[in-house]
Amino acid sequence: MDANWFNDLFDDKYDNVMNNVVRYVSNGFGGTNTGSGFGCSSGAGNGNNTDDDDDDDDENKHDDDEEDDLFWLRECDHNKLLLCMTRALALYYNNYIYKEPCIVSYNTGMRWLNEILNGHWVRCVNMFRMDADTLQSLCVDLEMLYGLKQSRRMSVIEKVGMFLYTLALGASNREVQERFQHSGETVNKYFNKVLRLVCLLAVELIKPVDLEFSIIPTEITMNPRYMPHFKVKNNFSKLLNN
Repeated sequence: MDANWFNDLFDDKYDNVMNNVVRYVSNGFGGTNTGSGFGCSSGAGNGNNTDDDDDDDDENKHDDDEEDDLFWLRECDHNKLLLCMTRALALYYNNYIYKEPCIVSYNTGMRWLNEILNGHWVRCVNMFRMDADTLQSLCVDLEMLYGLKQSRRMSVIEKVGMFLYTLALGASNREVQERFQHSGETVNKYFNKVLRLVCLLAVELIKPVDLEFSIIPTEITMNPRYMPHFKVKNNFSKLLNN
């Protein structure tokens, strides 16, 4: 290993050490001539080397090997290597390990939800388009009949609250993140999960009482706009029965 290029990394301030390393690596570890002392010398590979240069290289080869061995043992160079490695670890930690938290509001989604449910009933209707009793009843049905369970960091009522808040106000994913203090992935995950369960609930709730439509509602029989169509259906049914 050539001691010159490593020492040249520290010619500037220590803050520029990593920049020098990157520049050296991008130059191919001495494969190109930079004129900065990294790797090959400025005159190497240009066809101007003389026999005297070859002789000098042969004479100094043994000395260079000894210098390389002593290079790693020198305390100053050892400290520089430790500094370079420490800086690289710090950059890696800042870029890939440490993440500044974003969801840090004191007024979490569950705290805000409890405030709405325990406050004036109009607030609950404005936020979720239903009163607190209806909301809690919906949560019980989804939990007991359709298997909606609380997770480690979120209760059933908060999951349903996020779903209803999104539908009632047409809120975007980012708005729900800010209101309930959860990540976008969490909001999307539980919105879709509650949506699937609500669709199953709709199949049980939204269905006719008379599955064969044998009784015509009064609202239709008294309306001349729709009743003629049902008369045709009834007459056709009587013909089939006879």
